[in-house]
Order: sequence, then C-alpha cells, then structure tokens
Amino acid sequence: MLAIRTQRRIGAISIVALIISFIWILQLCILSRLTLFDVQCNLALTFIIVWSVTWGSPVKAPTLDELRLSTWKEVMLRQVLSGSISGALLGAAFAALYNSILPIYPICYPLVGWSAGYFCLRNFNRAIIFCIPLVFVFTFMSELIMAAQLFAVGRPGVLENLVRVSLIEASLNSLLAPFIFFPMRGWYEFLRFRELSDQR
Repeated sequence: MLAIRTQRRIGAISIVALIISFIWILQLCILSRLTLFDVQCNLALTFIIVWSVTWGSPVKAPTLDELRLSTWKEVMLRQVLSGSISGALLGAAFAALYNSILPIYPICYPLVGWSAGYFCLRNFNRAIIFCIPLVFVFTFMSELIMAAQLFAVGRPGVLENLVRVSLIEASLNSLLAPFIFFPMRGWYEFLRFRELSDQR
C-alpha cells in the first residue's frame, strides 16, 4: 500500500491531467471558434499564469538576516531558482500539446509558468486586483517570445501583427482570469486546510 501522502500526490496529478485535457478540448472545440478581430483567447496560457500566481514558488522568502549574510551571487541564484516549478511543468505540458499545431515548440509557456511564480498571490486579500494585470503582462510576454520564434523560422507577417494580436489576446485572457483564479484559490485553500487538519 502506498503512503497517504503519495496517494494524495497521485490523485492531485491525475486531477491536473484531467484539467489539462478539459482545457485543451475546450480551447480546440469551443474557444477557437469565438474570435474578436480574428484573435481568440488562450485558455491554456491563462490557466498556466493563474496556476503559477496561485501556487507560487516553493522557495521560502529569505529573512532580512539571510539577505544581509548572503553574497550578491547567492541572492541572485536564489532569485533565479525561486520561480514556479509546477508552473513550468504545466507550461511544458501545454507546449507539448501545441507542438502538433505550431511548427515550433513554444518555449514561452514553460518560461511564463516559471516567471509568473515570482508573483505569488495566494496570501493577498485583494489578489484579483493584481491577477488581471499579471495575466495581461505575461500574455504579452508570451506572445512576444512566440513571435520571435515564428520570425526566426521564417513565418511572414509575424512582427507586423504582434502588437495588434497580443493586445487583444491579453485583454481577452485578462477577462477570463477571475473565472479561473477564484476556483484555483479555493482549491489551494481546501488542500491547505486538509493538510493542517491532518497534522493535528
């Protein structure tokens, strides 16, 4: 028999796999037909960003004493390593799915998932105020990286349409963000409450 903690992790991974499948099917079957000025929202990217800002980095914030005693190199290394590992893995899973549609492997999804983990919002009371602009900024960053990749492989007209497409997509994704953030934060709080009740 597996330990209770291992069973819960397997269960959580299975739930995430089901969510990834559901989002992928929803994006392909429904959201790909709903466009605004020939631009569609990207549910997968929004989910990656919201996941990362909800679960955040597993690295604990350093204390003032730790910062004073650390060298500049140690502080920078800690900063680089304090992104969201789960956000990067989730981004890589969606990027692997998008590889069947795009002629390149979209490296922007793992990068955005990792980087969004720096802005952990799970302990903020008014987190939705910050969630919407973060989704907007990270969507724009993702589109910029994707455009650079497509331009590098010779896709015509990418840079000319970058601002128009990315601003509309970022706006659509920002409108979707609250509908993903509230259930995600509730799931996080439920798991945390269950973990604390098991420790008593």
